Amino acid sequence: MKSIAFFNNKGGVSKTSSVLNIAYILGEVYKNKVLVVDCDGQQNASRFLADELTEVGVEKTLINAAVSPREALSTTRYEHIDVLTSTTDMNRCAEQFQSLSEAEREKNLSKLSGFWSDQYDYVLLDLPPALNSLTEQLIGITDGVIVPVELGSFAIQGIAKVTETINRVGAAFIGCFISKYDKKNKADEELKKLLENNLGNKVFSTVIPYSNIIRNSINYKMTAYEYMHWLGPAKKYVELTEEIIRKVG
Repeated sequence: MKSIAFFNNKGGVSKTSSVLNIAYILGEVYKNKVLVVDCDGQQNASRFLADELTEVGVEKTLINAAVSPREALSTTRYEHIDVLTSTTDMNRCAEQFQSLSEAEREKNLSKLSGFWSDQYDYVLLDLPPALNSLTEQLIGITDGVIVPVELGSFAIQGIAKVTETINRVGAAFIGCFISKYDKKNKADEELKKLLENNLGNKVFSTVIPYSNIIRNSINYKMTAYEYMHWLGPAKKYVELTEEIIRKVG
């Protein structure tokens, strides 16, 4: 079993749409048992995947020792994918979590990671774009972190802060991948080279292009592979997923 956190402290980098597309390929194309853990109060992954939104979200398991993660579990329309849903209460969870004692926090995190440890081949955590103690500790219970990056000078500068956090909590930095890449934009090519110079082989070779196919597929509540699997953007998510499989072992 491999648990992977997807995180960037900047929003709008295609984090959730990438988690959904990667989960689909891992689960429905390669037939792994996959759990998506929606840790974002926007609930986008939950709304996309869940057969029925649960009244209890994963945030309750983090702040209440008596609540089992199973209460936040929902099946999906996909045979090989489950989701731990969130509610809007996730937006207040960080403050409540921090008010617990250190022993309570560790116990609840252990309860969460123990839930998925022997049931799934891959666990994908969709983390919010917020760098706080809860995010850090969720990162700390995973096998590693993948950072989606939309090219821009500020975004690249922000990677240093993210990797510093990953290192501080003792997690593995699996790497980052570029999303919304515009090959016709000279600035994107230059920034891509800058990112590769800074991070070397930590930059995934697969680049996810800016594409209406990806955007439209999510609007139709479909992954890019389901929507138009024969076209380039969907194939790029297959390539990215294969690269992730190789990197995490």
